[in-house]
Amino acid sequence: MAIGFILILALLGLFFWNIRQVKSGVKGSLIAGAYIIVTIGSFMLYRNSVIFSYLQTLMIIWLCQALWIFLLWDVFRIVRRLKTKKRLLQPDAERQAGFLFGISFALTVVFLTYGMQHNENYELRFETIKLENRVAQSQVTDSAAAPVAEQKNFTAMFFSDLHLDMLSKPAKLERMVSEAKSIKPDFILFGGDLADIHDSVMTAQGYDKLVKQLASTAKIAAVAINGNHEGYMERNGSDPMGWLRRNGFVVLDDSTACFPAGSSNQAIEPVACFTGRTDFQVSRTREETRKPLADLVPGAQLASEESAKLQNIPWILLDHQPKGIEKDYNGRLPDLALSGHTHDGQFFPGTVFIDLFWRLSVGFGILDNTKWLVTSGVDSWGPPVRVGSDTEMWVLNFER
Repeated sequence: MAIGFILILALLGLFFWNIRQVKSGVKGSLIAGAYIIVTIGSFMLYRNSVIFSYLQTLMIIWLCQALWIFLLWDVFRIVRRLKTKKRLLQPDAERQAGFLFGISFALTVVFLTYGMQHNENYELRFETIKLENRVAQSQVTDSAAAPVAEQKNFTAMFFSDLHLDMLSKPAKLERMVSEAKSIKPDFILFGGDLADIHDSVMTAQGYDKLVKQLASTAKIAAVAINGNHEGYMERNGSDPMGWLRRNGFVVLDDSTACFPAGSSNQAIEPVACFTGRTDFQVSRTREETRKPLADLVPGAQLASEESAKLQNIPWILLDHQPKGIEKDYNGRLPDLALSGHTHDGQFFPGTVFIDLFWRLSVGFGILDNTKWLVTSGVDSWGPPVRVGSDTEMWVLNFER
């Protein structure tokens, strides 16, 4: 926390120093101070106003572009000063600062023009997941045991990072509902970060009906977990997880659920088991510790005979942040883990540096010996802008 605060102060100082050089004297300081005040104000008020949401979008995009431009300029000036032993004259400094200031805003306009449209047009991606055909432990230890029923293939539609806010439009959710109705997945899976507005606002804007329609397209179940933004919203008095439950989703909050096909309680075996982890930020907000994964393995809390029946059932792990499997865990590994959160950097320069922060920032890979999918998200946080990354939703066909 302290490091983050120091970094923010350093960045504000960097912007103030560079912007104030656009004009000499008090006028430059006033211009720089005004930009910082507007930026801070947009962050504080964006949840309550469309105008401030657009202002935040503008300021975030501009700040990110101005940051790398000013940094390069500052490095150039330092190198030049060391070589020539001469300071840049004030008129030259003003002229160069004004030029770079203009370049940063021109880039901002380009990013907004292209990036907002690109953010809306998410990609629908398809992948086939080959499942390991395990032999149930009961068959190994008891040759007279009843044969395990043949497992069925199943389909899941997976998306994450919806980030409903004041700038969101129903059209994206309407398209998601339409495609889900066409695909008819067995499961709808949501990977966290539902909204940055209160649940009452989501209802007032009609998103409850669309989310309920989306959940109803799942032939077996719609499953959701929380993300770090659920932690922020819970702290602000919202109940995003309760809102999802009321609209048709099974919310897994450091819990595991196994789902049989159909509504009959006489089903021999579930089609699949899902474990949903509580997000790290949510656990901090609640001042709780995440459960050990060993406690969440399908059948972990059942008697050995009942637990053995679940060993051959596909196990899917949902964890919003792709941090991998906890280091001290040495039990059964999930057949597939699903995450979001990274947005694949969302837009430049984040898209360049995202791999420095995550072992797997987007797509399929292996984390801690587990096959993992990190989606770039179906929408974006803050600015609804994508440059250098895509928004997406996955259709996963699980086959034996």
